[in-house]
Amino acid sequence: MKTLINKISFIATLVLIIGCSDTEKTIDEVFDGTTRGTALKTIPEQTSLEFNVGGESLVTISAQVIDQRGQDVDRIDVYMSFVDNQTESDDPANNSIDEELFTTVPASALDSSGDYPVFNFQFTGDEFNSFFGLTGTDYTGGDRINVRLALVMNDGRVFTSDNVNNVVSGGAFYRSPFQYNVNFVCPADTPASGTWTIEMQDSWGDGWNGGELIVSIDGNETSYTMESGSTLTQTFDVPTSAGTISIVYSAGSYDSEVTFQITASNGNTIIDAGPNPPAGIELINYCNRNYQ
Repeated sequence: MKTLINKISFIATLVLIIGCSDTEKTIDEVFDGTTRGTALKTIPEQTSLEFNVGGESLVTISAQVIDQRGQDVDRIDVYMSFVDNQTESDDPANNSIDEELFTTVPASALDSSGDYPVFNFQFTGDEFNSFFGLTGTDYTGGDRINVRLALVMNDGRVFTSDNVNNVVSGGAFYRSPFQYNVNFVCPADTPASGTWTIEMQDSWGDGWNGGELIVSIDGNETSYTMESGSTLTQTFDVPTSAGTISIVYSAGSYDSEVTFQITASNGNTIIDAGPNPPAGIELINYCNRNYQ
């Protein structure tokens, strides 16, 4: 019996040694295939990713440079491309422009006043137009600028959007995609004055079940809904002194039944939405000046 126990103990020890050896080999392979480097941590409150069409624009990106040793960064290269979302890819009027190097920020230009160096980058609408050779007629709301950052290290390594893991690119701490989408938006302008009309429909015939349209004129909100029935027409007046108008749909219980159209005082249909109208966002396309 003692001999049997000794044999069992020997086999168990041998299995444990082999198992540890295999585990260590796996860990070694993981570390061998992983490059430890520098990352960016986006500073949301100092980052603005909207480009105003027809107005003054200032796009800003700020990020902390999280460097293991603090002296490995040589520079940050900033690449930009333009995506024309208004045309098909083979349309001769397509103004999309492939990625180009916009600028280079040396490590010496980083803000080193805090715990980590901070990368600050910004560009205006005029700088964007000059770089790509575009004018205000070449883009509109819905178009996009892609900004890609590449961290270039002193030893030649490069960290960018296509070689970072999910912890860095989408993690709660880093929020470091190395790539930012700048959306083209149009600022609200003076709306057409007079009586606007809302045509409401509910396919089930029991009203909007809590859904409502919120119309804001110069910040003063009024809600419009249909308590019962299948159709309803309502109107509201826009004074000549109005500077801006906003229309947002607030969701109800059965939005799949809800449709509506809104016609401005000039006779143009400004909004035609539903079923399932988008909720919580601006419904007026300010880039389409038919609301004026």
